[in-house]
Amino acid sequence: MFKRLLAASILTIITTGASVAASDTFKQYKTLSEAQGRKDRVALLKTASELLQSNTLSPEQRTYVLHRSALHLVRENQFEHAQQRLAQLELHLKDFPDVNLQGKYHWVSGDLALLLGNTQSAEFHFSEAVALFKQTNDMRMLSHAHRLLANVLSEKGDYFQAVSHVFQAKDTALKTENVHLFYAALSTEARIYRDFKQFDKALDVLNQKLQFQEQQPKVNLAHLSSTYFSLADIYQSLSDHDAALSALQKSYELDSQLNDKNYMGVSQLHIAQQYLQLSNVPAATEAVDRALALFKEVNNRHNIGQAEATQGQIKLASNQFEEAVELLQTALEKINTSNNPQLYSRYQSLLGQALSHIRPHAAINLLKPLLESTDEQFRIRILRSLSRAHKQLGELELALSYQEQAFNYKEQLTEKDITTRLEAKKFNSELGLKNIEVNALQAGLEEQQQDTKTRTVILASAIIVLTNFLLLFYLYHLKRRRVMEKEAELLNQSLNLKQQLLADVSHELRTPLTVLKLNIEALEYNLTEDPKSTYQVLQRRLDMLNTLIADIYELAQADTNNLRLEFETLQASALFDELIIAIGPIIESPDLEISYLNQLPESLQVECDMSRLNQVFNNLARNSIHYTDRPGKIKISVFQQHQTVVCTFEDSAPGVSSHALSKLFDRLYRCDKSRSRDLGGSGLGLSICEKVIELHHGAIEAKHSELGGVLIRFTLPIKNT
Repeated sequence: MFKRLLAASILTIITTGASVAASDTFKQYKTLSEAQGRKDRVALLKTASELLQSNTLSPEQRTYVLHRSALHLVRENQFEHAQQRLAQLELHLKDFPDVNLQGKYHWVSGDLALLLGNTQSAEFHFSEAVALFKQTNDMRMLSHAHRLLANVLSEKGDYFQAVSHVFQAKDTALKTENVHLFYAALSTEARIYRDFKQFDKALDVLNQKLQFQEQQPKVNLAHLSSTYFSLADIYQSLSDHDAALSALQKSYELDSQLNDKNYMGVSQLHIAQQYLQLSNVPAATEAVDRALALFKEVNNRHNIGQAEATQGQIKLASNQFEEAVELLQTALEKINTSNNPQLYSRYQSLLGQALSHIRPHAAINLLKPLLESTDEQFRIRILRSLSRAHKQLGELELALSYQEQAFNYKEQLTEKDITTRLEAKKFNSELGLKNIEVNALQAGLEEQQQDTKTRTVILASAIIVLTNFLLLFYLYHLKRRRVMEKEAELLNQSLNLKQQLLADVSHELRTPLTVLKLNIEALEYNLTEDPKSTYQVLQRRLDMLNTLIADIYELAQADTNNLRLEFETLQASALFDELIIAIGPIIESPDLEISYLNQLPESLQVECDMSRLNQVFNNLARNSIHYTDRPGKIKISVFQQHQTVVCTFEDSAPGVSSHALSKLFDRLYRCDKSRSRDLGGSGLGLSICEKVIELHHGAIEAKHSELGGVLIRFTLPIKNT
């Protein structure tokens, strides 16, 4: 019988050869996709296409390939293909939901939306990603999602929410001890400080990050480039264009080493802007031409539009108004007004400025509607352009009116800028007494008013500090109280478990001892007709007691960490074949159909105690034999899943209820107590199996079997070679 079983197993392995080959291709693809350092994305995308065209992938494998290939398409700047692949992934996840992969779908979609300049879509996708990664407790991806959402919110001007998300990104990165994630969050924090007019603090954060990155033994070029780019952004806000230009040149050099053409083009585009601020038109022209060529290589329509608009701005600075109008009109056709309203308004204001020199009527028709709808930072340019257009038409009164409006609005912006800086200082309690320096900006105020405002700021800072102290004090005591309550709850739970165990053990011992006592009395008073059979009953009961005591002893050793295992490294496939051979005499039965399938590759190794695993196999095999109605089926399978070896014991009817299924590993628990005692079970076999598997750093669980009975599934980690 057992020889027939082995022959059938070999035949099954041969017939699954094709599936194993496809599985090997997927494993290789996954390994290369997750490898550290630079990847051959072109080769990976080719392999992904081949895998997706085949019918050998499981739903989980197809989900993985769709997600990874979409990410690689974004990194390779194949944006249209990336959108198509993401649409495929979205449809696939509806049929085969996976919360973590749904979060990654939204994360990649948000990243793509950012590259395409669609901030509204990016905010939606990153918000969804945050919620989903919280469900799966994927801390690394959660930090990524918080940081990128903070970026988007900062662009919208929602600074308080942006700060909240960037702090959560930092906290999550620290929990995972991921330094690169933590410093990526610092870059976002610096950007938010810049947007909130706290330039000194933004520079401090970025310089600390830069110093740390340059001291690392292995410098991440992409992260270092991002830091220099962020520094340039701050220097530009401070109007230090030479320093900004130097930082952008370093960022471009790093992007060139990575051959990231999209980011190379973005750096060159910003370099052109700095040269334009320094009135170096030839250098600006050369930089924007390089940027345009790079954007055309990666076919990024949005960035091509920005490059053409910058060319138009250069022509405008050179008083070549016709060329400026033509370039700006071409650029506006490539900018999506619904996704990028601020950028679109900026280029419209530049177009109106160019038209005001040569076509005043067209300039007025374009710019007047923009006065109410455009962003405030472009309003001064619009007012001045309208003034120039009316002056060109000889309408001097209107020209003077718009000029006065531009002057007054500039003063309002100056006052608003000062107010924003003051508010930023107040909201940041760490700066405290530095608010005194802000009062120096209030030139012209009387000495008494300045002193009063200083005292107000100091008092407000003191109140904030005191409030924070009281809040921390309250939270400390609240946390301490919760810890004490939790400890008391665990102690009570331990006492209850101990009392329950003692009660169960005493009950289990009382029953066989009572039987022994009755049979001994029967022998003593000659009340039995067959003494030999009575002695056999006594022998069986003594064996049951020995089994129960031995099992209790093993569990006690495990509970006190005294159950020692002798680990050795073994070839996984051969190990399980030997374990099956060892339980051959137990499972061989004429009225039971036994099947065994070993799908493990020959290269896998596991570190284990073979004698203890043999004990697990014996317990599981006896359970399946004892609790399966005849005729019946028992199916044993072994296969690889990710970085683990999975073994399943599956039997046919009768099954157990869902309530009983969750208690099978509880000590002394039996679904059918009388039947279990008749079969000699102690009720501790599955508990011992659970302890042995845990000591092997694996996991064991019980489920309903498709055959109608119970499925026991345990895993062992693969040893890395």
